Amino acid sequence: MALPAPYDSLPAAMQKTLIRSHVLFEKGWPNITLLDYLKLQDKEGILEVIKAVFHRCRIQPSVWLHIDTIVGGWTYAAGNEISQGFEFNCSTPDSLLATLKSSDQFCQDGSNCHGPRDTFRELVKSGSGLHVCVTQAASRMSHRHDIHIDKFQTICQKQTDGYCDYAYLNDNMYNHMKDVVPWWVGERAKDLGKIIAEHPPERGPKL
Repeated sequence: MALPAPYDSLPAAMQKTLIRSHVLFEKGWPNITLLDYLKLQDKEGILEVIKAVFHRCRIQPSVWLHIDTIVGGWTYAAGNEISQGFEFNCSTPDSLLATLKSSDQFCQDGSNCHGPRDTFRELVKSGSGLHVCVTQAASRMSHRHDIHIDKFQTICQKQTDGYCDYAYLNDNMYNHMKDVVPWWVGERAKDLGKIIAEHPPERGPKL
């Protein structure tokens, strides 16, 4: 089965993923046609994001083949100009982990700000790069996997243990942290606000 025109010229592997993703999307939007689903993704800019992620996955095509269905998505504009990407479902996450760990195109982060996920960075010399976030086993019922393109990828080398050795004195690191740190602080402030709302100070013990 191929996508309807004008989307029938997309790469075959991407078409298969979009067809499966439409079936999933239809469960929340009954009777939406495949063409209307594609037009919606196109209108919202998500189709271009999917194309961009697919293009970058060509360095390691098996990564894309682990994406069963695409869920949601965000553009650079919606992602605070930090990243663009989407969440996804994967029926073989342990196989995806093995692929990423054995690849000479990715290294694994020692820590990350993407929740209970093991994250892997595309090795680049400058510019943007893939960031693949595989949800850890204990959280797979509550968190989806995530793949996105960081606008300014952290430049690193892969160490013998598979983890990233980060290069700090470069424009990419400066631009990445300049964008990420204010976002991260904002997210932590939101978390603190929720805690205070749920446990106001006046409810605490009286001394």
